[in-house]
Amino acid sequence: MAQSQSETLELILEMGQLLSSKLDINELLVTILRLASRVVGAEQASLLLLDEKTNELYFDVALDLGPEAAKVRLKLGQGIAGTVAQSRKSEIISEPKSDPRWSPMMDQTTGFTTKSILAVPMMIKGRLLGVVEAINKIDGAFSEQDAKLFEAFASQAAVAIENARLFSSLIEEKSKLGTVFTEMADGAVLCDGDWRVLLANGAARKLLSLP
Repeated sequence: MAQSQSETLELILEMGQLLSSKLDINELLVTILRLASRVVGAEQASLLLLDEKTNELYFDVALDLGPEAAKVRLKLGQGIAGTVAQSRKSEIISEPKSDPRWSPMMDQTTGFTTKSILAVPMMIKGRLLGVVEAINKIDGAFSEQDAKLFEAFASQAAVAIENARLFSSLIEEKSKLGTVFTEMADGAVLCDGDWRVLLANGAARKLLSLP
């Protein structure tokens, strides 16, 4: 049954709130994959991220798709997902087995039968983060309305991924900085613009009588 406009808007808002609450990147990717099929009423979904160093798409290990999927690397322009990544444009594939770009490898690996695909690029500020696909529309065929809804979802997912990556990077940098401070023999203090102490190593704490 088709969703009303208000139900669609409510669903998008609900998913946006859920995605924005996830800062652990692994947990976030699993949540995106779970929600992707729900948002357009599909049987399954897939998520490929862009490796900016090699310019290839890959399945993240957090999605637990098995060793064969983990080996898959698609160049931009390769396969349906690679084509969408290269063009930055969504595609609806009604008969994937008749499409020369489609590869049966994932079906052969998982035992799943792909009948239709809705593939959308995940973009943020003009930069590609990956491609999300909805597979096999449960009721009827994927429509242009589905594509617009999925694009809105993909946009939210891209923002959530970027935020989670930034958060992870900050945690990592804080950990490195903390290690450097701890290992320094001399006293070292990090202050903000108002000279409030943000971080101090053991030697500095003793010198300044800090708790």
